[in-house]
Amino acid sequence: MRGSSASFCKTVLCVILISEYSTAVFEKHWLPDLEWQTASNWADGHIPEIDSHVIFPEQTRHAVGIAAASDLRLSEIDLPRQGLLALARNGQLQLSDSRANAKISRWSKKGNLFWADPANWNGTSIAAPHLERVPCRQDDVVLPSVNRTLSILLPVREIEVKSIRLSNEQQPFTEWEWEDFQDRREFSRGRFTVKYADPHLATHDCSSCFCQGDSQSDYLEEICAIQRPRCGFTGCEYPLTVEGHCCLYCGGRVYTREKLALMTVQIVADEALEGYAGKVAWHTRRAWDGGVEILIKEKDDYSGITIQEAVENLREMLQRSGIDVMIAETAGAAMKDSRLAVTLGPFFGAALAVIALLLSAFLYFGYSLENVLSGCMEAVSSVRDGIRADKQKHGFARFENVPEGNVQIVNNPGMSGREADGNTEITQVAGGRFENPLYRSKRSKEEHKILDIDAPLSLTILKGKIDDRLQDEEMDTEE
Repeated sequence: MRGSSASFCKTVLCVILISEYSTAVFEKHWLPDLEWQTASNWADGHIPEIDSHVIFPEQTRHAVGIAAASDLRLSEIDLPRQGLLALARNGQLQLSDSRANAKISRWSKKGNLFWADPANWNGTSIAAPHLERVPCRQDDVVLPSVNRTLSILLPVREIEVKSIRLSNEQQPFTEWEWEDFQDRREFSRGRFTVKYADPHLATHDCSSCFCQGDSQSDYLEEICAIQRPRCGFTGCEYPLTVEGHCCLYCGGRVYTREKLALMTVQIVADEALEGYAGKVAWHTRRAWDGGVEILIKEKDDYSGITIQEAVENLREMLQRSGIDVMIAETAGAAMKDSRLAVTLGPFFGAALAVIALLLSAFLYFGYSLENVLSGCMEAVSSVRDGIRADKQKHGFARFENVPEGNVQIVNNPGMSGREADGNTEITQVAGGRFENPLYRSKRSKEEHKILDIDAPLSLTILKGKIDDRLQDEEMDTEE
């Protein structure tokens, strides 16, 4: 009896776990918020004030919901070329004449909001490939409540989901109720491409649960056209190639070829990776060849060590559970972003190569290393001196009034119109020739007497005096 009781408890526990997975894990929630009252939707992070000037991008291409809590009054509004303003049933939008000093508010979102964009959906582990982050045919889709604005560009390819409901409703739309949405403005596309899947195929425990059937290449290409520009740097040494993933995958993978139920493998994976829940995320998926694959990805930046431990622990747990593991691999060591070094490396490498060749040539022709270095230093000095000379093309000289000058700009303090001896007259002019103290003559400026009537006079002395006087005047003229 005890054995049967324990077996019964395990069966009940397994049923409870499966029911929890069925009601929670496979729901995909639409994320974009398009409400006017959401501050993050505005470029400055603030909701527009009364009498503001509101500007929408020209390519908005989606609907914007204006709340009905109060009437909205603006001084001016720049509407987009494409897009909608969704007012409440009795809401009003007023324009005032108060345009002076109006505060400008800009709507931050632009472009379409794609159903096929993985960033627009929540409810899947970050370890899941991009194809499975958007709603698959075994998923329950949850759209915003009836009082929220919805604007979605449907996929080009026809896809299937299990059910669709609003977040404020418990029951999903019936298939015919959902078909009535095809004429509504919330969904932009020529064809209504989202359909309900066959109830027999849209089960969580099927043996061939592919996201959108056997042929998924068209839908995957539509998803990757949106996702590839976001891939960025690959931070692992040996990135994995994962089915349905648009970028190289830095993480771990454990694969079994056995065609087991997804729920069976997922329960074992949850038990094996429970201790790593704070560090890694994992996702159990149906491989395209019918096997089962568990993908593991770190929640923070890739380090490699944690992934290695988690993959090894999961492999051992699956083996002990009787599940044959075919592949257990990781993406290797972590890599740092060195794209800048890779870009600039060839330029600096080429410069160093040229310098090395020139040095080898000088040494080959008999120049010593000292000669080469001294020549380089002289070249650097000449360039530096040339730069300094260019910077000093323009300068200025300092001029001042001096007592010994015969021309002055203004009166020199302590001097009159005539010197103390009464013989030298100072002329004051606005401009002209005057003394420059930077180039002042070293010669004595004292007046020389040509003749001394008290001394003996001879022709030789008279000739010498005259020659000296003429020579002094010539030197003054040169200065």
